[in-house]
This record gives sequence, structure tokens and C-alpha cells, in this order.
Amino acid sequence: RRKAMLLLKKKRYQEQLLEKTENQISNLERMVQDIEFTQIEMKVIEGLKIGNECLNKMHQVMSIEEVERIIGETQDAVEYQRQIDELLAGSLTEEDEDAILEELNAITQEQMELPEVPSEPLPEETP
Repeated sequence: RRKAMLLLKKKRYQEQLLEKTENQISNLERMVQDIEFTQIEMKVIEGLKIGNECLNKMHQVMSIEEVERIIGETQDAVEYQRQIDELLAGSLTEEDEDAILEELNAITQEQMELPEVPSEPLPEETP
């Protein structure tokens, strides 16, 4: 009976030790996951930091006034081209348009001489 009590106490102690060990392993696994997640967060924050630095440099290079000036110049150029197109479209007579179409047909119907295709195989590139 005394030996059985001793063995039961030993068994109980081993079970408690096993439970503590399992809890410690579980805590370690949680800590590893937290560390991995923190590392990912650090990479994201570093990426955001680099992105913000790039944006600030771009803003220093190009100001709002510069962008407005470029947009204005582009609009002016588009308007100028539109005026040229209107002038050209309005100044052509029907005979001019017929001559243009005939010239276009002549150009598209001409046989174009193309260079000969090489027959030897292409050299292989080494990676």
C-alpha cells in the first residue's frame, strides 16, 4: 500500500510536470508567433517610411505650381493643335480630298520590299 501511494504520488507529479511543460511550450509558440508578427509589422513600417521619404523627395522636385504650369502648357498645346486641325480640314476642297485618297490608295497598294529572313538558327544565350 505504501509503495502504491508512492507510485501514485510520482504519477501525479509527472502529470503536473507534463502539464507545466505543455503550458510552457504553448507560451513559447505564442511568443514565436508574436515575434514573427512583430517582424512583419516592422517590415511594413519600414516600407511605409521609405515610401513617405520617396513621396517627400518627389514633392520637393515637383511643386503644385510646376504641375499646374505643365497642365496649362499641355492644354495650350492641345488647343493649338485643334486650331491647326480645323484650319487644315476647312481649307481642303473636295478635289484635294480625292487626290489625298488616291495617293493613299497608291501608297497602300505598292509592293514593299522586305529584307530576307535569315535562315541560320539564332545563337543560344547562356543564363
